[in-house]
Amino acid sequence: MPIRSKSTSTKPRDPVALGLLGAMAGVVLACFLILSQLAGLNNTPQWWTTLDKNPDITEQHGIELENRITTALTRLRAPDESNWTAAINQDQLNGWLTHRLKDTITSFSEPSTSSSPSKSSLSQLDQVRIAINPKALTVGTRINHTQGSTILWAIITPGTDDQGHFTIELHKLFIGTTRIPTRLASSYLNPDRLGSATIDLGDGRIVRIRAIRPGNQRLEFALSTQTQQPDPTN
Repeated sequence: MPIRSKSTSTKPRDPVALGLLGAMAGVVLACFLILSQLAGLNNTPQWWTTLDKNPDITEQHGIELENRITTALTRLRAPDESNWTAAINQDQLNGWLTHRLKDTITSFSEPSTSSSPSKSSLSQLDQVRIAINPKALTVGTRINHTQGSTILWAIITPGTDDQGHFTIELHKLFIGTTRIPTRLASSYLNPDRLGSATIDLGDGRIVRIRAIRPGNQRLEFALSTQTQQPDPTN
């Protein structure tokens, strides 16, 4: 995806342009906000420490990622180019998670719905980071609590199903460096809770995320831009 003009704004822009990031943010949070009251060992896993020392996790990388997604999602495509692919770089993704995640979640949340993250949950959420491996993602968050802070993390494989919802296959779950049963989170990772893998561009087009594939420090997507069919009931 080409990078166009670089924004200097510190706030998320048009929710349509950030639809993919908003959806992915919901997927990431679904793994961990359900465990926000847990207190455990404060041992820091090695993969988290490695990312912590990465100087490329910057706000500018997050802004560049938003620009790339905006350009790719809204591009006018010929009918024979309706199926397309894109990839997100690990450093840009972590730059966005570090500096712009909370504002994006807030902009997409509806306070009246029980499934929306509460302000107290967001205040507990200190950091979220992702290491992208060839076969899976290592996704973690540092949660603040009365005893200090704890890193909760998991090894997952993201995807989509035939009904157009996000899916997550949960392989391992940890508190600090201590492994815990995956059943504590598995029941919360159903497709209805994770949400739709479809983005409405607001101009009569929709983008469907057909597949998600982890690569070597990049997350690869297979997408399809389609003309939205009118609702026959209107």
